[in-house]
Amino acid sequence: MNMKSLFAVLSLLAATALAGAAEGKPVKIFIVSGQSNMTGRGALGEFNKPAADQKATLVRYIMEPQNVEKYKFLYKEDERKTRRWTVRDDVFITSGDWPHDGKEGHGKHGGLGPHYGGFRNRGFGPELGIGHALGDYHDEQVLLVKVTFGANGLSNNFRPPSSGGTLGDKYPLVIKAVNDAIEHLPEIIPGYQKETGYEIAGFFWNQGESDGSPEASAEYEQNLANLIKDLRKEFKMPDMKVVIAVTGFGGRGAEGEGQLKVIAAQLAVPLRPEFKGTVATVETRDFWRPVEQFGSGGGGSIHWNGNGESYWLMGEAMGREMVKLLGAK
Repeated sequence: MNMKSLFAVLSLLAATALAGAAEGKPVKIFIVSGQSNMTGRGALGEFNKPAADQKATLVRYIMEPQNVEKYKFLYKEDERKTRRWTVRDDVFITSGDWPHDGKEGHGKHGGLGPHYGGFRNRGFGPELGIGHALGDYHDEQVLLVKVTFGANGLSNNFRPPSSGGTLGDKYPLVIKAVNDAIEHLPEIIPGYQKETGYEIAGFFWNQGESDGSPEASAEYEQNLANLIKDLRKEFKMPDMKVVIAVTGFGGRGAEGEGQLKVIAAQLAVPLRPEFKGTVATVETRDFWRPVEQFGSGGGGSIHWNGNGESYWLMGEAMGREMVKLLGAK
């Protein structure tokens, strides 16, 4: 048996073992929501160009000498040494309204990889790091339901029922996205069986840029607490785990007054007694990379200069925090 045949056999055995491990276990569904920085503006870069010349890209970051071994799982290399981004066969993602016709920018689904971010799906967002962390933790298949809306506030667009006033126009769309994903599970996940079922296991939230006004920031903590409780009630998951990302663009010391108030609220929510052990906030301000040193991938400072490193680190941290909440040592 030549090496190519041996590799094919080993790959088949590995896939069979993975399928056996997940057999009979419900699909773990995680909601990924927020505004434009959850949509993502991360620049990927190109493998066929010198990494060091591609500032603000994920390629530059993962090809740094200290990172090469750590992040080899993010790409595959064929016999001709051509590199391509990894697409996972145990973690899936769906985004955009159904039907999914495959046209660029119309929403799609598939195995987790890049191209589920902004700029007409050319880039990536925190979902990439989130999905890799969850896939490495779970034996079960994982589905990310990504439903994000740029320039939308929690005080108005995402406003949950428990906050009173006018229900946000985006809140029902979050619910619809999850229900649509459940309806289309056989299309999204190869081999999915209705008898196996699913579990809505977690909620990721990355939003806050639009709530910096005095009025919106003052009620942010209560609105976010209400959003969590309302989603738990909606999906009958009273202990659904939740990870919140700090609205950290600009880094430490550059935050405006409204941004600091939103950050304080995001840090305060997990401290509420009713959320003990089930809700956590991830600090992101240390992932800021100044454009003068790291260049820009586009999108401006409010979008982290489109820096692929920033978006990767944000998602990776959020995913790891969720894994902690789920019980990992």
